[in-house]
Amino acid sequence: MKRLIKKSHFDNINALRFLAFFGIFVSHCFITDNQQVKVSTLFTDLLQVTGNLNNVCYSLLFLLTGFLNTWTIFEERFIYKKMNLLRFYMRRILGMLPLYFLVFLLGYFILPRINTGIPQENLQFISAGDYWGFYFNFGYTDSGNPLQGVLGNMWSIAVSLQFVIVWPILMSYFRRKEKALMIIAMLAFIASAWMWSQDDSFRYSSLNIICDFIIGSYLAYFSFFKYKLYGFLKEQTQRTIGFIYLVFFGVIIFLKPIHDELREVPPQLVFIAERILLSLTLAFFVFEQNFSSNSVFKLAKLRIFNYPGKLAYSLYAYHAIGIIVGYRIMQFSVSEQSAVSVLVTEPLIAFAVTFALAIFSTEYFEKKFSRRKKNYNPTREYNPVGLNDVKTKPA
Repeated sequence: MKRLIKKSHFDNINALRFLAFFGIFVSHCFITDNQQVKVSTLFTDLLQVTGNLNNVCYSLLFLLTGFLNTWTIFEERFIYKKMNLLRFYMRRILGMLPLYFLVFLLGYFILPRINTGIPQENLQFISAGDYWGFYFNFGYTDSGNPLQGVLGNMWSIAVSLQFVIVWPILMSYFRRKEKALMIIAMLAFIASAWMWSQDDSFRYSSLNIICDFIIGSYLAYFSFFKYKLYGFLKEQTQRTIGFIYLVFFGVIIFLKPIHDELREVPPQLVFIAERILLSLTLAFFVFEQNFSSNSVFKLAKLRIFNYPGKLAYSLYAYHAIGIIVGYRIMQFSVSEQSAVSVLVTEPLIAFAVTFALAIFSTEYFEKKFSRRKKNYNPTREYNPVGLNDVKTKPA
């Protein structure tokens, strides 16, 4: 009888996923009709900071996608000596597509027939063909309206699916030359960013997201094979790690003044440098959480993040619906929105609704597909050389 494989297990990934989702949720959840609240300094400053946080959290999610998928490719090579594309694709399809298409049905057919009380201004139409083809992110721009967000927020899943489909094929073609592949991909990002980064839709383009995917993949590459960079980063002191965190969050808070100081620099160069530095910094955080010997704090110790981290995909998929419901409940509950209702009460209701939807969806819909993923897991037990620092668990 064949035994199930022992897969690499990263304790802190779920917490990282949840924090990334929560940052995106916070950046989307403040909606109001009250003009006094809209023009208040508190509200505008909050939108500025959460907007910066939104970019960081999306980059983190994409970086984790690049890291985990590339690590899996290296693992499977140890089992089969070559990449088993069918197993790889089936696990991803069963994990991602059912919920993706369910959200399409909700956002495309059901939501337009419901009176949400939210003005339908500046909405961008997403055609069914573009959505089902997983390429609607090209030319997409976010209006900030949660009505569009039900479908529109899934642009990141479409980009991730593109990566999941193409990356293992490229990795197979460039086997033992992975570094050359990553350099070529980064050059493609730099060239496209230089030409199109001033277009608002470029933020959602796969050519832009390559930066996060590739840096996440390179993180998996040097960590899996324990190259010199792995040893150097692993031995960094708590003081160094803490200092990097402080500098990073300081930059996020004061990003606008920093941009103002760089007005004389070509904007394309600023964009490219900012994207690469952001991804590299996030890669360092992912590394120190999963491999470092001297972390200031391991997120997995905050067990409150671990369970919602397992639901991160569902939470993300439903959070626009949760925001709409929270907004609608507050419309019925108060005659006029105040700063407290907009900034505190409404987000709390929206998060509670989102969490409830995610739990229900996971238990009664997604599990029907996720159970089938085990049919496509490798079946020979192994623990390849070089994984001694990574915990393993049965598939």
